[in-house]
Amino acid sequence: MNNAIPAFFATILVASLLAIPVVSSGPTAGPAAQVDLNASYHHTHSEQETPVEVDDTTNRLPLIGEIRDERAEYGSDLGVSLASSDSQLRVDHAQYTLVEREFDDASDAEREEMVRSAYNDILDRIEAIEDREEEAVLAHARGDLTDRELIQTLLRNQDEAAALENALDDLTEERTPRIDGYDLSYQQIGADKTVLDLHQTSIRSSLEQAAKAPDQEVDVRVRTAQKDDDVIGYSLSTIEQGTYVRETVRFDNRRSLAVPDDFEDSTNSETMAYATDRYPWAGEEQGWSWYSDQSNRNLYVLSMERDQNQLEVYLDGGAGEVYREYQELSVESLPADDVETWTDGSLELELTTTPANGPAEITVTDAESNESVEATVLADGTEVGTTGTDGTLWFIPPLGDYELTVETDTEDVTVSVE
Repeated sequence: MNNAIPAFFATILVASLLAIPVVSSGPTAGPAAQVDLNASYHHTHSEQETPVEVDDTTNRLPLIGEIRDERAEYGSDLGVSLASSDSQLRVDHAQYTLVEREFDDASDAEREEMVRSAYNDILDRIEAIEDREEEAVLAHARGDLTDRELIQTLLRNQDEAAALENALDDLTEERTPRIDGYDLSYQQIGADKTVLDLHQTSIRSSLEQAAKAPDQEVDVRVRTAQKDDDVIGYSLSTIEQGTYVRETVRFDNRRSLAVPDDFEDSTNSETMAYATDRYPWAGEEQGWSWYSDQSNRNLYVLSMERDQNQLEVYLDGGAGEVYREYQELSVESLPADDVETWTDGSLELELTTTPANGPAEITVTDAESNESVEATVLADGTEVGTTGTDGTLWFIPPLGDYELTVETDTEDVTVSVE
């Protein structure tokens, strides 16, 4: 790597800083953030145990408190592309300055100090990512950050996490082997990578792909929660090619430095049994596919992969609760919670809901001929998609009661869903 940053990359750095919003932990925001004046909020009036129990499918990690519930169409975003280059550039430059520039000519003692400084810089940047995420979620929950700005922040974190993971690999694979009698802790590095993996998820990858494509959009349900002006967490969910994808985080369930660790003295089987108690369908009926002890970061990770269904659970040792959860579930595998039918004019509407406010399926047919009808579907006035040639559409409904509207070339029908 050259000692000086090329002018081209310096230009990218400046442009990306202008394109991505700066998130502040304070309650105010600049004029660009004050656009969601009609944001949808939902209050939960009682503490819910985590996760919510569901029959015949995996349980769901809920949000509590005051929840902001939005649907966003996210697509081409030059700022994200620029910020991705910026993140890699910043990490590369820091590592070059701390460990690469003089490594070849240094003594073992000097090399050890270089690696230690570079590793500490990575740890500081990991902490900054975590702080940035919490601040952005709280700002969105307050209404001070738009959906797009929140997504930009999450994608910036994903790119920086990937760059930091590469930097960790470089330290452990290229630098420390060249220092006699010195190595970084294998267990600690593995735990650090687990924390970085938390910010690199399939739903974020889909959003980033859409950001970099000129003609691609992702419909995503964005929910953020606060309680008494403290951040609770967030949830992102979407439907991709018949799969319900959901990423949920509960910051209030995180005690990364807490002592004692609730699972420290537990066997692996006891920790897995604890997770099974919270996800009985996954743990008992399907069986856990993988378990990882990342206690250096107070994290214990379990995953289930069966057929087209996947679940990842991150238990926090300090809180003894579920901190993060990722799910990919085939919509066809979801059990029906309720089926409701309306007939209005020439149209018949059938709405099938699934548990825990999961995806819903709307079917539109001709009331007389029972033939499928292609129609545009709206929830609380916001378009959520169109029925296909089979007259059906899967969508993620808003929280609570809402108005469901079906529009065809000849008539519109609106019903209340409670």
